[in-house]
Amino acid sequence: MVKRNACFSVFLAAYTVGVSYSRACGLELSATDRQAEGEPLTSTSAETMRSLFDRWEQVWHEGQYDLIPTCIGDNYIRHDEGGDRTVTRESYAAEIAKTRQDRPRLRFAVYDHSFQGDRAWFRFTLKWTDSATDETRTRAGMQLYRIEDGKLAETWLQFQPVGSAWTDAAAQHHWTSRPPIK
Repeated sequence: MVKRNACFSVFLAAYTVGVSYSRACGLELSATDRQAEGEPLTSTSAETMRSLFDRWEQVWHEGQYDLIPTCIGDNYIRHDEGGDRTVTRESYAAEIAKTRQDRPRLRFAVYDHSFQGDRAWFRFTLKWTDSATDETRTRAGMQLYRIEDGKLAETWLQFQPVGSAWTDAAAQHHWTSRPPIK
């Protein structure tokens, strides 16, 4: 429970920084901020998010790289272990292909997710086979996305060490499936 709370704290801090930055720079309010100020969201926004992440799952799990232009904006801002960086669709597609090659049988087991306005977050365990030892490896993480024009525009990713995994719940069948009943 302590690890889950710590990871959630990092997620919440990342979200707060992003909202604070947007407001400080005078950027337009996100759908989440507009909802907080009383503006309703349409049900199609949840459907759009579900469709986006269903395609994104196919990119990662099935190597359907032709779907990348429908998932990622021209430039994708990433805040992850590699630092803060902006990548193009093409360069990130190459990163995904390399990651899938280096980590055979790669799978994201999603335990919780939420779509709210122009934000989505996932709590997951990454699983893959170590090429050198043929052993299964795991790594728990949380990821927050900002969506713009129906595509991934920015992400904040926090991993726990190799060998970590969420153990408190069963994984969802697909990234956007309802979590199993506990």
